[in-house]
Amino acid sequence: MSNVVHYEVNSVEDYIAMIEELPNGQDGYYYRGEDKAYASLSSSLLRSSIVRLIRNNPDYYVDAVNDYVRDMADQAGEWERGHVLAWCHHEGLPTNLLELTASPLRALYFACLSRTDHSEEPSQAGFVYGFARENTADVTELILENVTMKASRYNLIEDMVDDPRWISLLSDNEKKRPSKPDLAQFPYLIYQAPYKYRGSDEPNGLYFYQLFQTVSSSSRPEFSYEIMQQQYTPSLIVKVSNPTEIREQLHHRLGLYK
Repeated sequence: MSNVVHYEVNSVEDYIAMIEELPNGQDGYYYRGEDKAYASLSSSLLRSSIVRLIRNNPDYYVDAVNDYVRDMADQAGEWERGHVLAWCHHEGLPTNLLELTASPLRALYFACLSRTDHSEEPSQAGFVYGFARENTADVTELILENVTMKASRYNLIEDMVDDPRWISLLSDNEKKRPSKPDLAQFPYLIYQAPYKYRGSDEPNGLYFYQLFQTVSSSSRPEFSYEIMQQQYTPSLIVKVSNPTEIREQLHHRLGLYK
């Protein structure tokens, strides 16, 4: 975490001034707002109870998505069929997508939202996490190809050994194809899906596509498999004090999410 840039703000004005002074510039990051502090972030699939099911059956995730798509086929339009994982994500299914935004103000708003369990204290801070774009790779086309395969997998790590296009994503540009891809070698993968509904102030929904792989368990006999997963460590962490007041400022000044 030594290369992480830390800030603390307590007003919208402070935040905007901070954004304008970022080392890589405002457009040098993807953002995510959270109501609490995290050392690293993870997708809903890999931080939920579903992980236990995957440890017993590595095909569980694929089967769950395919079952949902089949059961909801009569409600699927062109957008749903073309962006299966984004569809599942927005319907509340745990997926290996982590939602992002290119807008620092949108991330600020989500950092200031009240907690759904009403555990928020008046002094409790929110956090905006920024991920340097230079550490990412846009793999939207590869993801869309994957989810239209006859036997969809929804976890691209399973395709890497067989698809030479993945080799260019390795940070050290090794020419020899790895038999066991090292998740730490891969950049953060960006997936973009057009918003389903018109009127959005952003052209695309942005996601990190979290890679994970299952390996035979040798240390935990209660599970058949262990899960190795890509971790998302931010390069920018902004502590947001006075979240309730800032949320009201955003409502009135910017007209966000009324």
